Amino acid sequence: MRRSIVFLALVLIAVGCYFLLVQLRLGIPTVDQIWPAFPLVWGITSLITYFRSDRKAESRVFWGTALVLSSLFLFLISMGDQDYSVLRTWWPVFVAIVGIAFLALWLAQGLRDWEILFLAIFGLIFGGGALVVNLQLLGPNTAEELSRLWPALLILVGALLLLREFRREK
Repeated sequence: MRRSIVFLALVLIAVGCYFLLVQLRLGIPTVDQIWPAFPLVWGITSLITYFRSDRKAESRVFWGTALVLSSLFLFLISMGDQDYSVLRTWWPVFVAIVGIAFLALWLAQGLRDWEILFLAIFGLIFGGGALVVNLQLLGPNTAEELSRLWPALLILVGALLLLREFRREK
C-alpha cells in the first residue's frame, strides 16, 4: 500500500465524519469557529521539526511560535462570545506575538544576534504599549485595571527562567 493513498483516504474519512456531524447538528463547532486549528497545526509541526531535526533551521522557531500564539489568540475569539470586530482594540496582541517570536528566534540562535533581541523588545514594548492605550488602562482606574493583568507577570517570569536555562546550557 502506498502511504500517500492511505493518508488521503484517512483525511477524506475524517473530513467526511466532521461534516456529517455538523450536518446532524450535534453541537460540533463549525469551520468558521475551528479554522485557527490549521495554522496551529502548521506552527506545532514547524516547532517539532526544528527540535527533531539535526540541521537546525531557526526560522522554524520564529514561524512556529508566531503561528501557535496567533492561532491560540484567534481561537479565543472564534470559540468565545466575541466576533472579530474586537481586533480593532486587540490588534497590538499580534505585534507582541511577533516580539515573542523574535525572542524565541534569539534564544534558538544562541543569544548572539542582538538585532533580533532589539526587535523582540521593540515588538513587546510597542505591542504592550498600544494595548495599554487601546484598553484605556491609564486613567482613574489604572490600578484596578492593571491588577487584572497579573498573568503577564507569570509570562515574564517564565520567559526569564527560559532565558536563564538557555544561558546555562551554553
